[in-house]
Amino acid sequence: MKLTHHEIEFLSAWAREEWNPTCYHLPAHRLALEHGVSSAQIILFIKAWTAAEGKKDRDILDAGSTSEPRWPWATAEEFAGRFEEASRWRARRKGKKEGSRVEVR
Repeated sequence: MKLTHHEIEFLSAWAREEWNPTCYHLPAHRLALEHGVSSAQIILFIKAWTAAEGKKDRDILDAGSTSEPRWPWATAEEFAGRFEEASRWRARRKGKKEGSRVEVR
């Protein structure tokens, strides 16, 4: 899944904030709370990005530079569509991994 510049900036800021014990008082987390978006939903976007880009989870920390991100989705419908896309993309990737397992006896 190819993320937009604003999505990456937001996700990167959110991930960096996670290291702070008061993360829910920081900008990206406040935005997520204001829009009713859970941490699990944010993490799904990050996982879809890492799989698509061949990156490690921690690479999201350096993918953006702003500490004051804007909400990257203009409407709830746009968020829902992008979330559905990330969910489908992640499910396809997970299915490929599970289908490629080799059984050793």
